[in-house]
Amino acid sequence: MWINCDIGERGADHPVDRELMSVIHIANVACGGHAGDADSMAVFQNLAQKNGVKVSAHLSYPDREGFGRRSMNLSRKDLYSALDLQVSRVPGVERIKFHGALYTDSARDPNLAETLVAWLDYHQIKTLLCPPHSCLANLAEQCGIEVLPEAFLDRRYQWSKTHELSLVPRTYPDACISDISVAMEQAKQLLCNRQVIALDGEAYPLEAKTLCIHSDSPIALELAREVTRYLEAER
Repeated sequence: MWINCDIGERGADHPVDRELMSVIHIANVACGGHAGDADSMAVFQNLAQKNGVKVSAHLSYPDREGFGRRSMNLSRKDLYSALDLQVSRVPGVERIKFHGALYTDSARDPNLAETLVAWLDYHQIKTLLCPPHSCLANLAEQCGIEVLPEAFLDRRYQWSKTHELSLVPRTYPDACISDISVAMEQAKQLLCNRQVIALDGEAYPLEAKTLCIHSDSPIALELAREVTRYLEAER
């Protein structure tokens, strides 16, 4: 099981982000769409190389003002232009994770998913981090792209009326987990039982190959260390 982290969103010198690079396995480096700049991209790619961490380009709608959390109705041409610019800042990258609204929209919208998979295939991307059994995951697998199904340790899940598991929107008060014991319990459920306890108290299946921690979570570093210790103890 790999720990991945959305990182480089708070500049090049953030001490927690830098320390996380010694604990995680995959760094999803912000490439300027929602956050990140030339300095942060260079620093975290360099830290990844030094620490043996795999790099994923973290791409979003071109929406720095909204931190990539607002859906945008872009033409295919405009979306491709935005993604082309972002991925060019991580030369040779073979892994992609979409961010925020683009991540959520492409999981549910087959047309957007098809658009993104065509872009991934054109750029010869080999690995995609995304929600399991989503529109994006299914189409990427059909195209021969390796999918790393992802689950989050610092976000809560809900069972929707359309009978699917999804993240609780950040606009809700219980969307994020800031208690280390609660986050570790979610990690153990995912690792041991391949399930997650949703807001309704029920357990739902969720099989993941990588667990995500957001670097800006107040428990990010402690959580990454705790999960690492747990994984090592279970080997």
